[in-house]
Amino acid sequence: MPAPSNTLLIEGSFAELAEEFAQYIDALRTEGSLQTEIAPLLEPIRQQEQSEGEPDLKQRDEVLKKIVAAAAVLNGAPEKEITSSYNLLVHLVHQASNPDVFLPRICAYLAKPITTSPQFGPTLAISILTTIFNTLSADDSSRYHVLLAIVAVIRQSGSGYAFEALKPQLTNQLPTWLSAWELDAEETQKLHLAVADAATAAGDDDLAQSHIVQALQTIPSADASKPAARELGVRALASALRRPAVFDFTPLTASDAVQSLRTSDSVLFELLEIFTSDTLDAYEEFIAANPLASISGGVLSEAGDALQTKMRLLTLTSLAASTPSRSLAYASIASALRVPDSDVEKWVIDTIRAGLVEGKLSQLRSEFLVHRATYRVFGEKQWAEVQGRLMVWRRSLEGVLTVIRSERERFVREVATEQEAAKNGDKSRSGDRRRNQPQASQAREVEVAAE
Repeated sequence: MPAPSNTLLIEGSFAELAEEFAQYIDALRTEGSLQTEIAPLLEPIRQQEQSEGEPDLKQRDEVLKKIVAAAAVLNGAPEKEITSSYNLLVHLVHQASNPDVFLPRICAYLAKPITTSPQFGPTLAISILTTIFNTLSADDSSRYHVLLAIVAVIRQSGSGYAFEALKPQLTNQLPTWLSAWELDAEETQKLHLAVADAATAAGDDDLAQSHIVQALQTIPSADASKPAARELGVRALASALRRPAVFDFTPLTASDAVQSLRTSDSVLFELLEIFTSDTLDAYEEFIAANPLASISGGVLSEAGDALQTKMRLLTLTSLAASTPSRSLAYASIASALRVPDSDVEKWVIDTIRAGLVEGKLSQLRSEFLVHRATYRVFGEKQWAEVQGRLMVWRRSLEGVLTVIRSERERFVREVATEQEAAKNGDKSRSGDRRRNQPQASQAREVEVAAE
């Protein structure tokens, strides 16, 4: 997987290595002679190298055009020779005037199956691509094409292990890479969708959904109503509704492309609004009038059970958030979710596991004591509720501060009283000592005189 940049070292001049590579290509293919094609182009390069003059990069580029065009046959090379042959090709390309011209085509070759190694081909391709990635500087935009190829190979191979090895880089480094590469919106969207596809193939639905949303965010407002934007908006919305762990639809409703579905796919957008802020009753009424198979080409036709389950969890969340007493009777929950009383605890536990609420079940009282509930929509009503709670907390804190202030004043008074008493006591004892001292001296004097 991508790691810190390094250098690929291969001995030999450009002309020698290009000729060696051409010989190898000719041995792999049955028609044409790459050696014959590049021989006239290599002669002036060889003379420059012998005279140690400045290399003619344009001449090298002409040679590389023919070499890279013929390199597609490398995917049919013997398994043990594939890595070394591609490494030689990459070394030659790095000596071009602009390697970025040739690297995308090499990446495209490696993204295709290696026919001589069906079992280990993907591993070989990923290894070669990783080497290419690490020989490029961190801000080189060619890394974009290499990473796309790596992701494509992982997706095609279905290798969960390879995806898990790449995942930390996607999570920690990808934002930095995208910033350094300065890609346009279309390229950024393409990469996010490629990662989403690979994540889906590897079974990582959460990461897939994250990158689908990021791809959606690359669509400019001016293009929000175009067919491509509409297609991506439908995909992102359908994916969010199907996935069990997605309960926050704010990133979708904030997208211009999704908002444009209000016109192009009004029924699907209505379903989004139900999942955003409504309850199970509204959902069942909607489904009765709009079968899932008829919504936006049937993108949700197989998701009926998943949608109903999610809607029950969201309904319980809304019920918990809107209960002033913070105590929900089992009967109220059963009625709202349309389930038997015996299933209430199961649904409460599932909602807690989803991170939507926190609380304590009381079988003795047949109630759910709500400690915390997630707001599905945060508008004026919710702000008013927060304000009310803050005022209650403020009054409580003011009461606590009053008690603390009173106790502090009482303590200060007691300390002052004790200090005053101690001071007066010291003065009294000091006066007694002064009155007794002269008498003692006089007594001693009398005694001395008597002697």
